[in-house]
Amino acid sequence: MTTVTQDKYQAVKQYFSHLFSINEQHLNGHKNHPLFALRKKAIQELQDLSFPTRRDEDWKYTALTRVFAPEYKEGKKVQVAKETILPLLLSEDNPYTLVFVNGHFNEELSNLEELPEEVSLMSVDEALLNEEFASDVQQQLENWQTEAGYTLVTINTSFAKQGFFFNVPANVHVERPLHFLYIQTGGEEAQMYHPQHIFRAGQSSQFNVIETYHDLPGEKPGVSYSNISNRFLVGANAQVGHYKLQNINKESFQTSNTEVFQHQDSVYSSYAVDLGTRLLRNNLSIWLKGSGTHSDMYGTYLGSENQHLDNQTFIDHALPHCDSNELYKGILTDKAVGVFNGKVMVRQDAQKTNAFQQSSSLVLSETAKMDSKPQLEIYADDVKCSHGATIGQLEEDALYYLRARGLSKDQAASLLQVAFVSEVVESFKLPGIRKLAQGLIEEKLK
Repeated sequence: MTTVTQDKYQAVKQYFSHLFSINEQHLNGHKNHPLFALRKKAIQELQDLSFPTRRDEDWKYTALTRVFAPEYKEGKKVQVAKETILPLLLSEDNPYTLVFVNGHFNEELSNLEELPEEVSLMSVDEALLNEEFASDVQQQLENWQTEAGYTLVTINTSFAKQGFFFNVPANVHVERPLHFLYIQTGGEEAQMYHPQHIFRAGQSSQFNVIETYHDLPGEKPGVSYSNISNRFLVGANAQVGHYKLQNINKESFQTSNTEVFQHQDSVYSSYAVDLGTRLLRNNLSIWLKGSGTHSDMYGTYLGSENQHLDNQTFIDHALPHCDSNELYKGILTDKAVGVFNGKVMVRQDAQKTNAFQQSSSLVLSETAKMDSKPQLEIYADDVKCSHGATIGQLEEDALYYLRARGLSKDQAASLLQVAFVSEVVESFKLPGIRKLAQGLIEEKLK
């Protein structure tokens, strides 16, 4: 790291420390709350941490200097009319909906009616005061495992507000998904917000979680930074589906860190669609803590103009008879940059592992760029593991075939691109989020 970069990040840390001090002055007697103690510890730890740079192997292709160039203020609390957000609701999936505007939870816009009595949905603040959950929640907030995103998670812990804890007890199936809808408004000042959520699935339970990120429809978007932290604890024989769709403006930034811990015979499935941002970094890490687990990771991304879209995945096979399936597909044009860095670790005791990993991308201009690094690290001998990466362009024969049937060149190219990423989107099991993703992708590729 150069001296200039060191000085830059030192200034960033000082600025965040200044913002934290301002917040601290307005706590009005809440300094004894356990959450404040965690936040205070995190902002102090941040001062001793190094920000990742391109000299770090996991950040070789992505520099965060652009992310921290603006002087962010915490998201503004503003009123939004319910009819304005109707196009962003997933009525077909009939979800329980939590709406956040600039990071602030808006109860009036949300819909949590008929949430099953057996489940617990509460703010992280409340969970830390709850006799049943406090110890577990505190442990989850303090023990982050992924080194690649640790500095960003520390910032998240320092500034996260109105995060949620969702607990589904053993044998409970939540039929309707839980939708976290994040909306950001415009403005002259750059805004930041830090979603922070913990999800716990008891033995043989089942639920789906959806995250979507949008600009407020009809409003000129402003610069923002969303820094996400998610943690999933998946009990034995439990099934969890996790959907994330991001469609914010191309002057904003997003970093996302998700850690998943799976126990015996459990299933965790991740589905991601990334269409917006100037710079995006997703860290998804999964630890298989029991035999018989199954993990799915599906992702697709569209990059144009000067977008930089980076996906990093890690899955740790430590025990036998576990399966993982990973497929990422992207399309890049103009001066966009795509990054895929996926690592599959198969430890010595993980016999009978079945792991598949594939990264495929279309690069449609001479100035677009794709860096792909699929990795397998195998220490067991009775396994079936494969990985691969393809980077190509649209097939001329397919374009010719479609144009011969009356389509224009642009129509033919659009149709082929939609078909290319549809393999990922068609894997979505929830019809509402699948329909929204398909519609946005088709609109982007017109």
